[in-house]
Amino acid sequence: MVLLEASDIRLEFQSKTILDGLSFSIYPSDLVGVLGSSGSGKTSLFRILNLLQSATSGSVSYLGKDTSSYEPTQLRKRIGYVFQKPYLFGSTVEDNLTYPYHLLKQKPDFAEIENYLAKANLPKDILAKKITEFSGGEQQRIALIRSLLIKPNILLLDEFTASLDEENTLIIEQLILAEHKQQNLSILFISHNLAQAKRLAKQIMYLDKGKIAFYGSNDVYFAQKELQK
Repeated sequence: MVLLEASDIRLEFQSKTILDGLSFSIYPSDLVGVLGSSGSGKTSLFRILNLLQSATSGSVSYLGKDTSSYEPTQLRKRIGYVFQKPYLFGSTVEDNLTYPYHLLKQKPDFAEIENYLAKANLPKDILAKKITEFSGGEQQRIALIRSLLIKPNILLLDEFTASLDEENTLIIEQLILAEHKQQNLSILFISHNLAQAKRLAKQIMYLDKGKIAFYGSNDVYFAQKELQK
């Protein structure tokens, strides 16, 4: 079963081609590292997949239905997105971590929230604290938990450990791997850290000047890189 399918996605801006005919399919339990130099179109692709930006041409379908036909909030319950620069709203951490339950019309499960906080190496007493009190790395982990609590089928992660130290990077990677396995969660993550991509990804998508230069297994990609040295 294909979860997400992109067909000939093109994006042009001010006479510049950002994405140049991208086509690919995402299946349940895929774990794709999206690599490429700055400006290769990685974030633009994620924004299109999450209905935050429109492609110039081409189409994206989720479960066989064009994403443009979904109401954006409904689609984002199924396709989560954690930005490189985390966006928190409201006043407190609790405002952010109870939001998924309100969105899903459920009663907040504070035991579940505290479990995720522990897995992300955050203390449970932060719920009442103001969002302005936290570092970028802490905000990044809060935003990740908020997305996981919605229980999406696909999760887009844009440099999701960019603001974290090495210890917390490894902790969050383990959380991501656990969610991937336990929830059958498909994940696409952007990273400039090749060691991270090698540790986490099952598949690698490499973008070069807006085109897919490689899309295949982790082993094949890194074997090719070794041969090119």
